[in-house]
Amino acid sequence: MSDRIIELASIKLAEGKTEHELIKVSEVFQEQFLNGQDGFVRRDLVRKEDGTYMDIILWESRAHADAIFEKAQKSEAVGQYFSLMDFDPENMNEGVEHCGLLKSFSAG
Repeated sequence: MSDRIIELASIKLAEGKTEHELIKVSEVFQEQFLNGQDGFVRRDLVRKEDGTYMDIILWESRAHADAIFEKAQKSEAVGQYFSLMDFDPENMNEGVEHCGLLKSFSAG
């Protein structure tokens, strides 16, 4: 079994914010914050059928995910990304789950 962790973060846009803005600021978040972070493997931003979104991030370990969470609170790029979201700033972990990766499968 792997130590890798999948982070599932539910996203509901704040009133008046658009999917286009979410994608644009998400790219900045990726380029200015996540790229190059220790333990970051990959990330997918998806739209759910109910019109909300989810960030799916693969980390090398839970320790890496936790360390990045601490850094995120000091990042301007993360702040811009979070400003598009409707969430309780007192409970930053609300809507975030960490799941152990058992096995990955690819086509072919």
